[in-house]
Amino acid sequence: MASRFYGVNVGAMQPKDVTEGASTNSTAVELQVDLSKTTDKLQVIQALTSILSYLETVESNPIG
Repeated sequence: MASRFYGVNVGAMQPKDVTEGASTNSTAVELQVDLSKTTDKLQVIQALTSILSYLETVESNPIG
């Protein structure tokens, strides 16, 4: 399974702060995209938008 990992540390605010690689980068927040399930950039952005919406409106623990 091929994956891309994106990560940021606490306090990151700019695109330059994001790390990208083929394996985990041990950052505070990571995203793994499974390339065997999608390689479409728009699908990934839509999924991230759904996650962001969930975190903003539903999630309260432990990051609330």
